[in-house]
Amino acid sequence: MSKRRRIQKLFEFCVGVTSLAMAQVITFIVFHFGLTGLKKIANYEMSNWLEYSVILTVSFLVVFLCFSSPINLLKRSKPMEFASTLRNCALTYGLFAAMLILTKNSIIDSRYQFLGSFILYVVFSLAGRFALKRTLLSRISSSKLATMTGIITTRDRAESFIPKLQTDWSKNIKAIALADAVIESGKYKCKKKNGKGFEEISEVCSVPVVANLENVLGWIRTASLDEVYINLPLDEEYDIPELIEELEDMGIVAIVNIPSMEKIVENSKFDNFNCMVKSGYPMVVFSPIIEDETKLLIKRIVDVLGGLVGTIISLPIILLTAIPLKLESPGPLIFKQQRVGKNGRIFNIYKLRSMYVDADKRKKELMEKNKMEGHMFKMDDDPRITKVGKFIRKYSIDELPQFWNVLKGDMSLVGTRPPTIDEFEKYESHHKRRLSMKPGITGNWQVSGRSNIQDFEEVVKLDCEYIDNWSLGLDLKILIKTVGVVLTHKGAE
Repeated sequence: MSKRRRIQKLFEFCVGVTSLAMAQVITFIVFHFGLTGLKKIANYEMSNWLEYSVILTVSFLVVFLCFSSPINLLKRSKPMEFASTLRNCALTYGLFAAMLILTKNSIIDSRYQFLGSFILYVVFSLAGRFALKRTLLSRISSSKLATMTGIITTRDRAESFIPKLQTDWSKNIKAIALADAVIESGKYKCKKKNGKGFEEISEVCSVPVVANLENVLGWIRTASLDEVYINLPLDEEYDIPELIEELEDMGIVAIVNIPSMEKIVENSKFDNFNCMVKSGYPMVVFSPIIEDETKLLIKRIVDVLGGLVGTIISLPIILLTAIPLKLESPGPLIFKQQRVGKNGRIFNIYKLRSMYVDADKRKKELMEKNKMEGHMFKMDDDPRITKVGKFIRKYSIDELPQFWNVLKGDMSLVGTRPPTIDEFEKYESHHKRRLSMKPGITGNWQVSGRSNIQDFEEVVKLDCEYIDNWSLGLDLKILIKTVGVVLTHKGAE
C-alpha cells in the first residue's frame, strides 16, 4: 500500500471513530441529561454499556475493513461520497443491532439511544469526510506528512504531467529541472512553441524551474527531496541510467517513465499495471483489475462458511426432491457436466438433474429454436425438461448441489456463470474476460432478470460490470437480491 493510501486510510479511520464516539456521547447526554420533557434513557448496568461499546467497536471495524471504498477519497463525487457513507453507517448499525439481539443486551430496547446515535453518526461522518477532503487538499501537501518531490522532464511534458501530479495531496512538488532548457545569464530558457528563438521560463504550473541537465545533480544533492520523477522521451541524448544510478547513490526514490510503453498505455483499455524484475529482465504486468488479496481471502472465507451452511441445509431438500424426480425419469439424481471456470479452467459442475438423460444429444436438434443471440442456449418450453425439473428450476432447487463446488474452490457464492465447453470454444477475445474471476452460483446476470435477457453480449456486459466494480459490499448486495429473486421466481425458467 502506498504512503498516500496508508495516510488516507488512517485519516478516514479517525474520522469514522470520532464520528461514532461523538454520536454516542451526544445522544446519551441529550436523552439522559437533556431538556425537561425529553424521554430519558434508562439507567442500564455498567456491564451492559461495556458490552454495548465492545459490540459497536467490532461492528465498526468489520465494516471499515471489509467495505471501505477503494476509490481515492479526492476522486469520489459528492453523490458517491454520500452513498458510500450512508451504506457504511447502515451496515455498521445493522451488524450492531444483530449482535445486540444475539447477546441479549438490554440497551437494544432504548430506541432513543440507537436511532439518535445512528442519525448523528451519518451526519458527523458526512461532515467529517467533506472536511477531510478540504484539509487534505489545502494543508497536508505543505505539511511534514507530504512527500518532497522533484521532477526532471521537458517543457512540453511538464505542462501536461505536473497538473495531474498536483492532484495527489500526499506530494509537495518542490521544483523542476527542464532537460531541454539552456542557461543564459543565470536564467533558464526554452525554445518557443513555434520553434523560432528562445524564451525565459522561470516556472511551470507554479512549480519553479531550478535546473537543467547540466546542473540537475547539483540541485538534487542540496535539495530536500524524498523522490524524483524522471519523465523524458526516448532519446539517446538523455542518459537516464546515469541519473537513476546517482539517485540510488543518494538514497532517493526514482520514479521513471518507460517511453517504449507510452504507446501501449495510450491504446490500452486498462491503466492497472506494475513493473517488476523477472530473471534479470524488467517486466510490466498489465491487469484489467487490481486484486486485493485481503478482500479475496475474506471472500473465500465467506464462501467456505456459506458452502458449509448451504450444503447442510440442502441435504434434506435434495432427499425430498429425489423421490419424485427418480419416479418420473430414470437416471442419476445428480447431473455432472464439464464447465469452464476462471481463465479457462475446466471443472465438473453439480446440479440436480432437471432434464431427461438424453438432453445433451437432443440439444443439437433444438438449436434452431434458441432464443438467445450469441453463445448461450435458451428456448421456451424446452421439451428436454421434466415436470419435476420445471418445478425445481422455478425455485432454483436444481442449483443446491453447487454448494459443494463452492466448498471445493471451483466456484464462489457470487461470480459469473460458467459456460459449457462448446459455448466457450465459440468465444471471441472480449467474451473470455467474463471468466477473469471465479464463477458463482449467483451473480449480476442472475439478479437482473436472467431469462428476460436474450442477448449474450448483454450477459457479458453485466458480468464485466461485476468484475470491474467488485467489492465485498457488492457481493452482499447480490446475495440479498438473490433471495428476492428466488422467492418471487423473477427471471426463473
